[in-house]
Amino acid sequence: MRRRAKTNYSTPDSPAWRDKCDDLFLSQYRGKPCEYCGKTEGYENGQKQSSCGHHLIFKGRCREHRYNPRNIVVLCPVHHSHWSEFSPHSMTNTLAQAQFAAWLEAEKPEQFKWWTMHQDDQNKPFSKSWTYRDMYERLGGKIKKEGPMKDWKPINHAAAVRRIKGQE
Repeated sequence: MRRRAKTNYSTPDSPAWRDKCDDLFLSQYRGKPCEYCGKTEGYENGQKQSSCGHHLIFKGRCREHRYNPRNIVVLCPVHHSHWSEFSPHSMTNTLAQAQFAAWLEAEKPEQFKWWTMHQDDQNKPFSKSWTYRDMYERLGGKIKKEGPMKDWKPINHAAAVRRIKGQE
């Protein structure tokens, strides 16, 4: 049996802290109705999946808006897919991306305006005004702060996710 690799929380901006922040932040959107069609789940690559939060400004290129609720639209797996006729991620159909933008402008004009005003933010230098470890606490996570900082770890992450989703 393979052992799971140890998660490394030794630096405040480690991928482990980033992944915990993403999970905590996005948990509030999982299973919510798709803002386009109203479905809460669907199939992607033959697997049943819940709806999720789509980042309007790509989270990998813009740390500043990664955890900003204005940057999120809830989409079901079909409309978040790379292959849909309506999708911000369509890899094969720029018309699908244009349809998504037109829908956002018509149905969510304030969010569309915010999105267009902040599009260039993804080209700015990576902000270091906060660390993922700091953000984890801001998002509602708890950290076991014993010993040297490099040994600090999240505690009761699943409980924090349930609390944010309103299940506790």
